[in-house]
Amino acid sequence: MTELAAAPVRSEAPPPGSPPARRLTRRRWRDSRLLVGVLLVLVSVVVGARLFASADATRQWVVAKGSLPAGHVIVAGDLTTVSARLDARTSGRYYPGGRLRDLTGATLARPVDAGELVSGADFAGRNTQSTRLVPVIVKAGRLPALEPGDHVDVYVFSAGSAAATGSGDQTGDQTGDRTNQPAPAVGAGAESLVLHDVEFVGLEKLASGDRSLTLRVPIDNAIQAVAASQSERVDVVKLERDSRGGVGSTGPTSVAGYGR
Repeated sequence: MTELAAAPVRSEAPPPGSPPARRLTRRRWRDSRLLVGVLLVLVSVVVGARLFASADATRQWVVAKGSLPAGHVIVAGDLTTVSARLDARTSGRYYPGGRLRDLTGATLARPVDAGELVSGADFAGRNTQSTRLVPVIVKAGRLPALEPGDHVDVYVFSAGSAAATGSGDQTGDQTGDRTNQPAPAVGAGAESLVLHDVEFVGLEKLASGDRSLTLRVPIDNAIQAVAASQSERVDVVKLERDSRGGVGSTGPTSVAGYGR
C-alpha cells in the first residue's frame, strides 16, 4: 500500500508593517521661497505704479495765445495755458499754469510766437520804462488794419501852422529837385509827428463813426497822445519791422500840409 509523504510545511514571513503616516505641515511665514514671492509682487506693484504715474505726469504751462512783439506789456488775454509733460531740467525754465495771472503787467524783452512756452528770460527787468494807456480819436478811413501788439506812428495835422521845410528829402523828393512838386497852399497847415513807435492795444468804434484807439505810450508822451486826440485831424501809420526788429529813422517830424 502506497504511503503518501507529507508535504513540507512552508514558513510564511509576517507581512511588512505599514509605514508611519506623515502629516502635512503648514508653511511658515519665514519660508524663504514665500518671502521671495511676496517681494517680487511688491516690486512689480511699485514699478507699475511709477510707470503709470510717469506716463500721465502732465502739468499746465503758460504759453502765448498769439504772437507778441518785444516791448509788449502783458494784458489779460495775451497768455493762456496748455497741458504738457516736461522733464525736471526743462520745467524749471518755464512758468506753470498757476503763475498765469502773476505775469499781467510784465514787459516782454523779446518777441514771443503764438503757442510758445513763456520763461523768465522772456521778460524785461524792473527798470523798464513806465507807460500809460491813452485813447486817441481817429476819423474813419485814416488808419490801417491793426492787431493788438502792432506799433504805430501818430501824425497830427494842424491847419494854419507853418512847418519849416529843409532839404528835398523832407518833402518826398530824394534828389532835392522840387520844381515838379506842387507847392503847399499858403496857410494850409502842417503835418507833424507826435508819437513814434507806440503800441496799439485795442480799437473801439464810436457812435459817430470815428475810431477810438487805445495806445500804450511812455509816461512822458502821455500828454502828447491826449493833445493829439483833440486835434483837427489824426493820421495813424502802421510800422513794419526789418529783420533786426528795427523800424528805421523817423524821418522829418514836421512837413508843410496840403489841406485837410
